[in-house]
Amino acid sequence: MPIFPSMNGLRVFEAVGKHQSIRQAAKTLHISESAVSQQIKNLEERLQVKLIEKVGRDIQLTEKGALFYPFIKNGMAAFSEGLCALEEAQSDQLVTISVIPSMAKWLIHKLPDFHRSNPGIRVRVHSSNTQVDEHNVEVDFSLRFGLGNYKGMVATPILHDKIVIVAAPSIMTSDKGKTEHENALSLPWLGYHAKDIDDINHAIQRFTGDTTQNIAKLSSEIDVNDAVYVLEAAISGQGIAVTRHTMAVQYLASAQLDCLFKMPTFTTFSYFIVHPKKRPLSKETDIFSRWLKNNLIKDFPELAFY
Repeated sequence: MPIFPSMNGLRVFEAVGKHQSIRQAAKTLHISESAVSQQIKNLEERLQVKLIEKVGRDIQLTEKGALFYPFIKNGMAAFSEGLCALEEAQSDQLVTISVIPSMAKWLIHKLPDFHRSNPGIRVRVHSSNTQVDEHNVEVDFSLRFGLGNYKGMVATPILHDKIVIVAAPSIMTSDKGKTEHENALSLPWLGYHAKDIDDINHAIQRFTGDTTQNIAKLSSEIDVNDAVYVLEAAISGQGIAVTRHTMAVQYLASAQLDCLFKMPTFTTFSYFIVHPKKRPLSKETDIFSRWLKNNLIKDFPELAFY
């Protein structure tokens, strides 16, 4: 009859096998390195098999440890999916979405409309830039901005985007002897660090007519390391912002910002609704994801995938 070790021991072994490191496994599991070592020792004694060995300062799986690891990895993944299924059965009216911070404000403002037509479905919003993996049982689906190559996930393209250059009306002076971009170059520019930096720099070059310009050169005085706060700084008159149209549109509509330039072409990255391939959407999650897609297309029709 098979020997069944403790679940804690198997969980620790899976983390050690994944990272090939006691230290990294401890960090992942939020326990001490000594606790990891003790769990591995207990597991080896229970199975009467040596699972890991030291190689210099590092560790690696033994031959039998390497044989055992894939079964534990797959088993832990199946266990997580089983917990997810139970959780969904117990609270199938709750939908949890992970949304990038730059779109979280838009979503929060739209949620009352969803609840009016779907009063029985609760929605939990996680605002995060961290990519959700296929084994995350806390999130039903995500709204991400990227290339769509999410491992183990179904990624449905929803929106393109465009880069815009914006500023508060209060800081834009009218100098008849200068062009708009010359006036803009005399003002502070707000620094921006993001994965779509190539699109940002391309827009700056198109606006200024100078292929050597980029945001790093222009933003030497003010550097705000978050796209949301870049816009807040621009609204308060601290400088010129280079951002995405989807983020700036509400402030342009309310005249809090003026658009100095809008790229005619779409950005490299796009918006995707993302969920695990191995975990079908619940009825409630499907209703909410369809509502989300329809409202994104309704609010940004010129950016929609068709």
